[in-house]
Amino acid sequence: MFVMRLFLSVIILIFSFQSWSKADDARDFEIERMSVGDSLLNYLEKWNMTEQQIIDSKKFYYPASKKFYGLKVNIKSGDYDNFGFLLKSNDKDYIIYILRGKKDFPNNLTSCKKYKKKIVQQFETIFKDLKKDNYTHNYRFDNGDSISHITSFKFEDNSAVRVYCDDWSPIVQEERGWNDQLVVEISLSEALDWINNEAYN
Repeated sequence: MFVMRLFLSVIILIFSFQSWSKADDARDFEIERMSVGDSLLNYLEKWNMTEQQIIDSKKFYYPASKKFYGLKVNIKSGDYDNFGFLLKSNDKDYIIYILRGKKDFPNNLTSCKKYKKKIVQQFETIFKDLKKDNYTHNYRFDNGDSISHITSFKFEDNSAVRVYCDDWSPIVQEERGWNDQLVVEISLSEALDWINNEAYN
């Protein structure tokens, strides 16, 4: 049965409770009309990009596995400053396994957390039947000095919608050029399992 996807924006959430009642996993939700399970190629035209530009883009690989890689697209849309994607290496279809809409909060974790709190309150209404977890994560690529403050809403198949604030260390900000940021994320279960069990081990 066709399931209409639900749109997730940073503050204004456009959703249908009828559709939500039929949602089975994270693929039923969208950020700026994009979702996991889609091909990244579907969105190149609206961004005025080519496949070759994707191929030539700087990619982020995790320390222990190159099964997946991260890709950043510096396109502003809605309340988001840019978007991040997790794609599988050597996948010519560029299927999106994780989709992240990001809003920058340079050196302002307090404001990021306030923004996050508003989103979580709205998500608690939409995802009231899902398991919610609050936790922190210390990134391993800079000895744990960068921290993510995460709220996760998990589906039965272990796919998830998460919202979090990344507080990057000065070294990461200088070497990678990353700003502290708020992230709204949609993730397939395969990608989350890989991140938790392979990407850093």
